[in-house]
Amino acid sequence: MITLYFFGRNMEYVLDYYFEGVGMIYYLVLYFLGMAVADIPTIIKYRDHPNYNSLGASGAVSAVLFASILFNPTNKIYLFFIPVGIPGYIFGILYLIYSYYQGKKMADNINHDAHLYGALFGIVFSILIQPSVVPRFFDQIFSYQLF
Repeated sequence: MITLYFFGRNMEYVLDYYFEGVGMIYYLVLYFLGMAVADIPTIIKYRDHPNYNSLGASGAVSAVLFASILFNPTNKIYLFFIPVGIPGYIFGILYLIYSYYQGKKMADNINHDAHLYGALFGIVFSILIQPSVVPRFFDQIFSYQLF
């Protein structure tokens, strides 16, 4: 939830900037629709496994995180116990790969598929509501000095 606190606040500001007065509505749609969309593949995948349980908002948090990365790809993301920030777009790529791999592996009790599909939803949602985010995303990355 600490991720939601920091990146959710950022997305509130971004969406208020683009949609004056109704940014909070867009934010709530991103969050709650992200939660629903992130869980659909899991529901389908485990429909014949009545003992499978998955509950949480991590798919929605991933949607918010990746929407934030799309709007601000060079903002640094810090992980606990790692004192160096990682640019959001690099973190995003690594996170997508990790979530995909772990979702296929199914070696723990974490719904990595919800993380993956929530992240993808956050990207698609952002592009749908603000298509100009795509060229700005690449402009920011190509003008960014990594070192």
